[in-house]
Amino acid sequence: MGNRKQPFGYRMTLGEITIQPEEAETVRSIYLQYIAGASFKQLAEQLQAEDVLYDEDKSWNKNMVSRILEDDRYIGQKEFPALITAEQFDAAQKRRKEMRPAYKQTPAQKALRRLRSEEHTSELQSRITI
Repeated sequence: MGNRKQPFGYRMTLGEITIQPEEAETVRSIYLQYIAGASFKQLAEQLQAEDVLYDEDKSWNKNMVSRILEDDRYIGQKEFPALITAEQFDAAQKRRKEMRPAYKQTPAQKALRRLRSEEHTSELQSRITI
């Protein structure tokens, strides 16, 4: 079983978070390829095909790629050394937002949400005493 305690691209060395060079290069590549148009799935498949290890017993999947692309620690946040620039991170976030499907509610979902909201409001009002 794997024992990944730090985000991919980092390791703990003598009590300090340091860059793991091979993994850091993979993180940079993930960002560059995603910004250039690769999908989460394409990136995961490429990493598997290249036998890039994520953890001892884990194969790459699109969710792992997605988590890397949304993690602000890669730009030096939360006491982590930066692996990418803020511009690269922002470009990836912009693309993620553009790629996200529009949320559409059916008329039935809208009606249910309205009813639940009305029930919640009614319940709160009944609890308020003057």
